[in-house]
Amino acid sequence: MASLNHRSPVLTGLLVLPLVVFAANASAQLYKWTDENGKVHYSDTVPPSATDRARKEMRPDGTVKKQVDRALTQEERRIAAAKAAEDEKERIAREERERKDRALLSTYTSLVDFDRVRDRALTLADGELTALRKQEASTSAAREALQKQADTHKKGPPLKLKSDLEASEKDLTAVRRLLERKTKDRETLAASYSTERGRLADLIAADTAAKAAARGDAPKR
Repeated sequence: MASLNHRSPVLTGLLVLPLVVFAANASAQLYKWTDENGKVHYSDTVPPSATDRARKEMRPDGTVKKQVDRALTQEERRIAAAKAAEDEKERIAREERERKDRALLSTYTSLVDFDRVRDRALTLADGELTALRKQEASTSAAREALQKQADTHKKGPPLKLKSDLEASEKDLTAVRRLLERKTKDRETLAASYSTERGRLADLIAADTAAKAAARGDAPKR
């Protein structure tokens, strides 16, 4: 009888074949997916009709290897893109707000310090407005004087007087436009300082509370 250590080629092939088949089955890919009717399918390939549907890639032992979500519709992609854009906008706004908060705390040591800077800036703006109002008044008076001279000429003012009157009119218009713009700038500046002061007060209060909590101080009643 042949020794077990010297198997025939045929016997060896018969023993190896099941191992090869087992290895092939163990490495096979299995997909689980549900069709539009709610029926669950298992297959070793994903049919074209199911490429956009949710599916699971299964291991031979039945555990999930990978899960693929269904493809989004065009409307869902549009909504997702809009939400992503809005989230990005909010992120940028939040970072900008945090940057401004840090700048406020690092620039002003107290509300008194803030008020001093604000008052100085608004005083400068008020001084500029006062100078422009004086300039408007003097330019308006000069124009009225030229107009009175022109009115004395029944056949129309001389060419030089007419030219001076037109130039004076342009100067008055320019000064009034500048005064209007500077007035709005002053209002915007005052509103900005008011908003920043309120924010600084909140930041200082929060910072003070955080430091007190870190020290273990009891809250005041």
